[in-house]
Amino acid sequence: MTKYTITADPRVADDLIEARDFLNSRRKGYGKKFLNEYRSFLKSLQHNPFFEIRYKQVHCVPLKTFKYMIHFSINTQTKVVHIYAVLSTYINPNQHCIK
Repeated sequence: MTKYTITADPRVADDLIEARDFLNSRRKGYGKKFLNEYRSFLKSLQHNPFFEIRYKQVHCVPLKTFKYMIHFSINTQTKVVHIYAVLSTYINPNQHCIK
């Protein structure tokens, strides 16, 4: 099975920091648990990135424990998964435009 390379927009780091800080404000240690789950999903995406297409060839996969989704595209020719955002499912979609 082919392994895909994971790349991410620079703003994904901001998404992760915002989510971590918010979750830690709700319950101590949740931010770390969130980041661990995110890293686990990255490993899954390397082996099988073909999740549901939600819009404009952007795939989305929800995290299991937290109400966040990873938004990404797949280039099957170069074997690259590019992450655009990691967003809460509670936010207004008009607040965060993924291009």
